[in-house]
Amino acid sequence: MLGRLRDSMIVRRLAAWMPVGILAILAVTALRGTIATDPHGTRYALLAVAVTIAVHLAFGRRTILSVGFGTAVYVVLLNAL
Repeated sequence: MLGRLRDSMIVRRLAAWMPVGILAILAVTALRGTIATDPHGTRYALLAVAVTIAVHLAFGRRTILSVGFGTAVYVVLLNAL
């Protein structure tokens, strides 16, 4: 059964697109909350999203790495500036 799933085109497409979908949902949720509560933090959030996307594409779609870098950028910008 697992062998058939591994060879399935649907499973391969889900593996490629699911992380992108999860990141998109996370970005929209974070930006909506940030814009509503702190308009000045919106630039930082948008920059963090851009970093997350860049790291995700540059380092082979490693979701944990890209979310980690994006979060770190956001936290540093929010607390340092």
